[in-house]
Amino acid sequence: MITLKYCTQRGARWAPFVFFGWVHFIACSNDEQAVNALRQQFTGAMIEQHQVNIVYSDSGMAKIRVTAGVWEDFTSDEEHPRQVFRQGFRVEILNASGRVTGYLKAQKAVRRMSDQVWVLTGEVEVIQEGGNALYTDAMEWDRIHQVFTSDSEVRIIDKGEEVRGKGFEAKEDLSQYTIFAVSGHFEGQD
Repeated sequence: MITLKYCTQRGARWAPFVFFGWVHFIACSNDEQAVNALRQQFTGAMIEQHQVNIVYSDSGMAKIRVTAGVWEDFTSDEEHPRQVFRQGFRVEILNASGRVTGYLKAQKAVRRMSDQVWVLTGEVEVIQEGGNALYTDAMEWDRIHQVFTSDSEVRIIDKGEEVRGKGFEAKEDLSQYTIFAVSGHFEGQD
């Protein structure tokens, strides 16, 4: 093992010091049974990345920007392929000119690869252009059907009015929603 250490002092020149340690050589083999045994024992993420910034596009146009503190890729897990975003997760929805029209954030998100559902937990917020907002502790985001669902407590701000309840289903753009066990005050049009 080679270690390089650089020392500096005021007015002194850089002085590299090299320390040599033991070097160990390990023989490798391509024993298929041994390789499969090692593969089956590993249960961690195949990829882990910190300070993530991912842009999803369609036909060359950026549509969604995802940021997270940590991204872990478990897509090679045969039973439960998934991607995990933790230490803060934020999705920004972009219009055709690239302007943010709304965002979704949570402490953690798990994207199930089997059905493209995102499970969001911890201080979940959805804010849409125009001021409509949804706040909950946990929900599922079905990207294929473009809906949010949950059995958790929810608070929705719709055109300045607040509605609370437990359990909900809402369109991704918050244009329509159903809240179960409703409470709060809503002054509708007469």
